[in-house]
Formats: sequence, C-alpha cells, structure tokens
Amino acid sequence: MAGHRHHRREALHCCPACAASVLGRPRRRRLARPPWAWLTLLGVVAALVPLAATEGGGSALAQAAIASPVSPILEPAVPVPSVPEIVPDQPASEKPPAPTTPAVKWRDSRAVGTPNAGRLENGVRLPSSGAGYYTYNPATQEPPGGSDRTWGTARLVHEVIDLGEWWARTHPKRPLLGIGDLSRETGGPFTGPVVGHQSHQNGLDVDIRLVRRDGAQAAAGAGSYDRALTQAVIDRLVSRGASLVLIGPSLDLHGPAGVVMHWPAHDDHLHVRFPG
Repeated sequence: MAGHRHHRREALHCCPACAASVLGRPRRRRLARPPWAWLTLLGVVAALVPLAATEGGGSALAQAAIASPVSPILEPAVPVPSVPEIVPDQPASEKPPAPTTPAVKWRDSRAVGTPNAGRLENGVRLPSSGAGYYTYNPATQEPPGGSDRTWGTARLVHEVIDLGEWWARTHPKRPLLGIGDLSRETGGPFTGPVVGHQSHQNGLDVDIRLVRRDGAQAAAGAGSYDRALTQAVIDRLVSRGASLVLIGPSLDLHGPAGVVMHWPAHDDHLHVRFPG
C-alpha cells in the first residue's frame, strides 16, 4: 500500500500527462435544483399535512365524541293551556224539554153500564199534569183537577196521556192542553156542588178545553178559541178511535158524522168519549 502511494505521487509530479493518467477525467459539478422544484415539493408537503391531521386527528376527535357524547340542550317545557269544551249554543227558539208524565198506577179497570148510568171498577187516576197537558177543576176553573174528578178506565187515561205527548211534540211553543173532568173514583152519578154531569159515570168520558188564540192557559169560548189548533185536537182524537166528540153550536169545527156532533152547553170545551 505504501509503495502504491509513492508511485502515485511520482506520477503527479512527473508531467501533466502522467498526472492525468493518475487522476482520470475531471468530475462533473452537480447542478443546483431550480427554485420551482422546491416550491412543488413544499406544496405537496403542505397538502399532505392537513390530510394526515384529518385521518389521524379526525379519528381521534370522533372517538372522543363517542366516548364523551354531548348532551343536547333541551328547551324548557312550555305548559299547554287546556282548551275548554265547546258546547254549541241552543237556538233561542227552542224551549226546554216538556215535563214527563208521572208514573201511573195502571190497573185492569172496567167500565160498567153506560156513561149516563154506570160505575167504574178499578179506576186509574190521571196525574194532575204531564207532557203537553195540565188538569183543572171546572168548579173553580183553576188547576189542578180535583183528586175525586180525574179517574177513568186504563184506556181513557192512556189516550189522554198520548194526546198530551202528541201535543208537546207537534206544538212545543203552544200552551198546554187543559183537561177537565173524567169520572169519580168508583164512577156513578157526577153531581155538583158547582159543576155536574149527566154522563161521566163509568170512566169513558173526558172534558178538554178549547185552545186559546192568545196562548193563555185559561177558559176559552167562541170568541177567544183558536179554530185551527182546536180542530187539530179533534182530528187527533178521531184518529185515535174516539167514539164521540161533542162541540158547541157556536164553534166552527167539524168531523166525521156520528162522531163529531154539535151539542148545547159545549161552547167552552170538547166532550170526548172512548169505547170501553
């Protein structure tokens, strides 16, 4: 090795040709990189840094969010006011429901004899008032009817109650129908003291006031009765099977021959009879 170095030094000092043979070809100088290359490299690095942060840091943030969920912010509950139930107003023209008829003690009653000479067995008493009707005492012309003057057969009492209910349904704005005498509790002669009857003895007869034009619940006559409404009452009674309806000679009313008849002393009421 020492000899080799010695010969190399001698060749360098001998002549330029020998020096060139020893040193060989001169080395090329490395060229400097242009500035745009560094800028490109810096741009790539700058682009990779956020991506790495997103891939790594974003995952870490997501894991942190899963590990520690953030509670939602709840708005305070606002009480909801209760809405009152809306009840539709009743039309002003409507009247309150008509009173119902009190309970009736129904019995198997029987009309014995004839209306002018008879008696009543197991009579049924008509309540003093009910749907569409009221009772009055002909002796005083005031309600209610006397407790010893409102007895009849079950058929007659049923027909009077039915008439009142029909009247309440079909004429709710009109006054109630006035019901007068029926029969005594056991029938028989129906004398005074103030008002008496030749008939009304076996529970088949009933007196009914004429309907007034002015709507009053009071006695009526030829000059104060409502012809159309009173005629409607007669028509209803006939349709229900009345066998006799007596009307005053001054009243402009009508009905089937042999059933609706003009009779003296009946200008202020209808005298109605139903078969036994």
